[in-house]
This record gives sequence, structure tokens and C-alpha cells, in this order.
Amino acid sequence: MRYHYRVLGIDCPMCALSLSGMLRRIKDFQSVNLNIMTHDLIIYTWLEQNELDAVLGSNAISVHGQLEYRLISAS
Repeated sequence: MRYHYRVLGIDCPMCALSLSGMLRRIKDFQSVNLNIMTHDLIIYTWLEQNELDAVLGSNAISVHGQLEYRLISAS
């Protein structure tokens, strides 16, 4: 399944690289694509929406222990 999110609060290329790398390490994700220019995050996975929500938690992702990004559904 394909899920489309908008990533709020990301404007640094290195932060985007860290975030996408962290998401790619999640074993249930087949593919992760993050476009820093459009703030679009595309996740391909076999998980259903409720399972994906459980994996992503509260839609807040911390990178470098201090930066927090919010994911909102763009679908």
C-alpha cells in the first residue's frame, strides 16, 4: 500500500536524510521517499493504516534527539 504524508518542520537536507534513513530501517517499510522541496513523504508498505499508525506512534518523530517533525496525512 502507498501512504502519503506531509512532513512539517523539516527544511535541512541533512535532517531530511537522517529522517528518511531512520524510516528506511523500519522492517515493515518496503520503500520510503522524502522530497525536501515539497515536504512529501511516500511510504510503501504492506501494513494497513491502523498498523502503520501504531508503527509511527503519535506522528511525532525525533531525529538527533532534539528535532521533532510532524507527519500529517496528505491523502
